[in-house]
Amino acid sequence: MNVKVKVALLVLVAVSFAACPFVAAAGEKDGVFTVFRVLVGTPAVGEAGGASVLIVPGTVVMLGRSPEQDAKDVLDLMAKLKDSYRLGEVSLAGSVAKAMAQGQEVEIPAVTGDLEVRATLLGFNETQATYGVSISERGKVVSEPKITIARGDRGIVGSRDGAAVPYFFLTVEPLKPLRPPVPLVQGEKGEITPPKIVSKVSPAFPEEARKARIDGVVILECAIGADGSVGEIKAVRSEPMGLTEAAINAVSQWRYEPARNAKGKAVAVTSTVTISFMFDRCKTDKAAK
Repeated sequence: MNVKVKVALLVLVAVSFAACPFVAAAGEKDGVFTVFRVLVGTPAVGEAGGASVLIVPGTVVMLGRSPEQDAKDVLDLMAKLKDSYRLGEVSLAGSVAKAMAQGQEVEIPAVTGDLEVRATLLGFNETQATYGVSISERGKVVSEPKITIARGDRGIVGSRDGAAVPYFFLTVEPLKPLRPPVPLVQGEKGEITPPKIVSKVSPAFPEEARKARIDGVVILECAIGADGSVGEIKAVRSEPMGLTEAAINAVSQWRYEPARNAKGKAVAVTSTVTISFMFDRCKTDKAAK
């Protein structure tokens, strides 16, 4: 099978002032679709010295296989960080999902007015990505770790400096490259023209997730028929609180101009769709004031 195609979908769908699910181009050859999350932990009330765990002040990088890296979704990750550091609470303070080109810098939503976090994609290939992370406090750089992460895995940069944010965690997830459309009929050879969306239903942001301010990225593998209809859908990257179900419900109603083989005949394929549910927290915070 010789399939030479690159999917590049970028359809922005505004749902409300706070949430914008959209279809994203993940893992293109000229960049890496990366999910960043900022998590904040506070010590349990009544712990001696105001902290329940002694860790080296400054920034630490957690890589390798650990409960934190193996967490399936953000709620699982928050629970494991809370347990590992014996914290009173861990909350999601911000998220960014972006297709990054090499050398591109992304500003991560600030946890407090004193803290500034930026990440730069230094290099990548099909299996891993390297990032430089800059953490500044009151305009002064306090740490600049560099981390290399296998695509599809998670790296975590953590810090225990600062009274306003006793425990700060930045998770970095470079997603795997999108797999090109694969014909469902065995023996189909030659170049495949990818399917194109002709009508779509916007994903609804689940009320439970909206109230809890949980967002994230859902990746679906879809069977698209020769008639352009969407058949079986399998989640290859899930999120909690109904986000995965909302993505599946929306995409199941989409219609495509079908994929075609080298002879122009419509063929059934499996294709990947990435849907990002992201809160505009800055806009939400301004509206709340």
